Amino acid sequence: MANPITSLRIDHITKRFPGIVACSDISLSVGKGEVLALVGENGAGKTTLMNILMGLYMPDEGKIYINNKEVVFKSPSDAFACGIGMVHQQYMLVPNLTVTENIALGLSQMQVEQAGNHTLERMKKAAKLDLNTVRRHIIAISEHYGLAVDPDAYIWQLSVGEQQRVELVKTLCFGAKFLILDEPTSALTPQETDELIALLKRMSSELSIIFISHKLAEVKALSNKVAILRGGKLVFRGNTADHSAADIAALMTGHQVYLPTNQNKTEPGRPMLEVHNLFVRGDRGNMVLNKLNLTVRAGEIVGLAGVSGNGQRELAESLTGLRTIESGEVLLDGVSLVGKTPKQIIAQGMGYVPEERNIEGIVPSMSIKENLVLKDIAKAPFSLGGMLISDKKIEENADAMREKFDIRCSSVNVAAGSLSGGNIQKVILAREISRGPKFLIAVYPIRGLDLGAAEFIHKQLLALRDSGVGILLISEELEEVINLSDRIAVIFKGQIQRTLGHGEATQRKLGMMMAGVKEI
Repeated sequence: MANPITSLRIDHITKRFPGIVACSDISLSVGKGEVLALVGENGAGKTTLMNILMGLYMPDEGKIYINNKEVVFKSPSDAFACGIGMVHQQYMLVPNLTVTENIALGLSQMQVEQAGNHTLERMKKAAKLDLNTVRRHIIAISEHYGLAVDPDAYIWQLSVGEQQRVELVKTLCFGAKFLILDEPTSALTPQETDELIALLKRMSSELSIIFISHKLAEVKALSNKVAILRGGKLVFRGNTADHSAADIAALMTGHQVYLPTNQNKTEPGRPMLEVHNLFVRGDRGNMVLNKLNLTVRAGEIVGLAGVSGNGQRELAESLTGLRTIESGEVLLDGVSLVGKTPKQIIAQGMGYVPEERNIEGIVPSMSIKENLVLKDIAKAPFSLGGMLISDKKIEENADAMREKFDIRCSSVNVAAGSLSGGNIQKVILAREISRGPKFLIAVYPIRGLDLGAAEFIHKQLLALRDSGVGILLISEELEEVINLSDRIAVIFKGQIQRTLGHGEATQRKLGMMMAGVKEI
């Protein structure tokens, strides 16, 4: 597109999928240099609307205008050609390639797509890029916007925050002057989040930004306009400064949202999980957990706080049998878990809400009702002797879980992977809680979820704790850890730095301990 973007407008956009209207008659506009926060519950239609704007979906009704001229996007390359770029919640990077190679790959693919139906030779020519030229372009973009990126680093060497900067640089290298950011802070540490917000504020002097987020403090800090979707419809738009975070949350959900806090006054029971001198290796063979010790009692939530990469994933995987324990002891209700398979550990009473809900928590291609019985399909009443499966019982179970856990779907027969993040998390939680576990490991249970879903899941975790179940809550959301935990253990470089009682912890104190300061 020859002229720079000065305005973008979508008029009366509607998009339907089988059994659901994802977006219904939505109209929005964003001007040059504006930051528009697009908020709403999981499944409200935010990502669908942005996928239409990026040419991933075609709208059933409505039009898109750039500088008051109608445009039609049939693919992402069409959107990029008009200066629109999107940084997705799930990063699209190849781990074993360098930053330069990843960006060159994206540029090459875009040029091939833009070559269209031209000759094979022209498409081959479009696919060839000079890596040195790309590298110089990356450095120029990085310096101009203050994005610290090493063009020669491999993606697997980078933290989550660094990978996000690579995605931003990649999008800017494509020529984007209009940025769409989908939940950009969902996997970042508090410090990385602050740095990103400051960076985006600086960038907004030259770029227009649509900022999709569930974190209303960030919405207030960054945006000057806010648009709220609910049930696929636009229910509000206005100036962000004119409304409190509580007002925005109420408009998102249709009711006032109150995140629950731990008010338990009862004493916890016997030790339910005991970890003694645990040593576990990481994916590269290095020792990630070094003599880790931890105890969680029945009827207690212990929050594990730490900066990503300090052993949280390895701890969760070793406790559930997914990673080999080098040495040490792990007891669940007095029974050793060392050397046991995941199936044996599940049978012992372990529940697990994993970090990667779409990869580890569900089988996306299977139906909701099938995912709800994944761990019990061979047991009565869902099957007889593990041979004859009762579809009727499976469907009855799914209908009951759908109602009890407020799983919002058109049918329990649809693929679980088609659900929003919040509803996928409800499916996982429903499956794990309905099995009656002795102990539950919940890893980042509200990452990327809206306030309504977070409120529901926190209430479920507190109710489970009150029933006598021990819970290990692994989270980087310090407010979540403080609100829910009876005790908080801080992990740093594979060891527990210190454990604080309920009421002792503040965000400042936890933040310093997460950075390695033991005594405060």
